[in-house]
Amino acid sequence: MSEQISFNRDKGFVALPVGVLDMDLSPGAFRTLVELCRMANMEGYCWPSLTQLSDRLGRSKSAISGYLKELRGVGLVATEEQRTANGYNYRLKYQVTFWADWRASLSNSRAQKAERSIQPVERNTEDKNQNHENQTRVDEFDDLLREWSQCFGRAPYPQTEHAPDPQLVSETSKAIKFAEPKPISADITPDLKTLFEGLGVRIDRPGLHLVQTHLRRLDLSPEELQSVLCRIAKKWPGHWRKLPTEAQLEKLLKDTGVRPQSKKRALLRSHLKRWRMAERSLRHTAASCSVRAAITPDQLAS
Repeated sequence: MSEQISFNRDKGFVALPVGVLDMDLSPGAFRTLVELCRMANMEGYCWPSLTQLSDRLGRSKSAISGYLKELRGVGLVATEEQRTANGYNYRLKYQVTFWADWRASLSNSRAQKAERSIQPVERNTEDKNQNHENQTRVDEFDDLLREWSQCFGRAPYPQTEHAPDPQLVSETSKAIKFAEPKPISADITPDLKTLFEGLGVRIDRPGLHLVQTHLRRLDLSPEELQSVLCRIAKKWPGHWRKLPTEAQLEKLLKDTGVRPQSKKRALLRSHLKRWRMAERSLRHTAASCSVRAAITPDQLAS
C-alpha cells in the first residue's frame, strides 16, 4: 500500500471557480493561471517576472509568454506595463480578473456559515467531540469590541452606561482564553519579494529580514498578512527605492491602519477587567444601601 501524501495546510491553498475548469485552456496556460492566483493579493494583483514564472513552472520564458497571451485572450488575466521614474518599462503588473470578486464571494459564504453555526442558543457545550472555543472567527473580535463600546458609551472609567449582556461577558472570556491567532506561514520571503519587486524597490537581505521580523510581531493570520501587504503597496511613497528603516516601517503600518489580533485581544481583556471593576462597585453600592435601609430611625437617633 502506497504511503499517503500529506500537505502543510499553513502554506495555504488555491481555490478556483469550477467554471474555469470548463474553459478550453492548454495545460500550460492553466498551470500559469494557478501560479498567478497563488501569488495574487486580495485584489488579484501580482508582479512576477518572466524569470520567476519560468523557474516556478519549469518552462521557457517564450512558453510562459505564450501561456500569458492565451490567458489574456480569454479574459482571465490582464496586464499593465509599469515604468520607472525615467519612463522605461521594467515589469508587467498582472491581474487575475476574477480573483477579487471570487475571494469576496468565498469570504461572504464562509462568514454566513460561521454566523449561522455560532448562535449561542444552538451551542452544545457538553459535546466533548468538538472544541467550540477554538472556532472563534477573526471578525468576532471586532463584533465583541463593538458591543463593549456600546456598553461603556461615554461613562467615566470604570463605570458603564448599561450592563453588558451575560453572553457578551462569556464570549469575551472564551475569546481571550482560547482564540489563538493562526500563525503566518514559516517563510513569507516570497510574498515580500513579490511586493517590493513590484514597487521597484532594491532588496537587500538585512532590510528584508527587518520587515519580515516586524510583520511577525504583529501576530497576523495569513489572510491579514495579504491584506496588510496590499495596503502597504497602496500607501508606499513613490520616491522610496530602498527598503524602509524600522521607524519608517512602523509609520507606514500605522498609516495603513493595521490592528493585529494581539492588540484586539489585549483591548478585550482590558474591557473585561473594567466591567469587573464596575460590577464590584455596583455590588458595594447595593450592599451599602441595604445596610442603610435596615437601620431604624431609633437606631439613628441613638
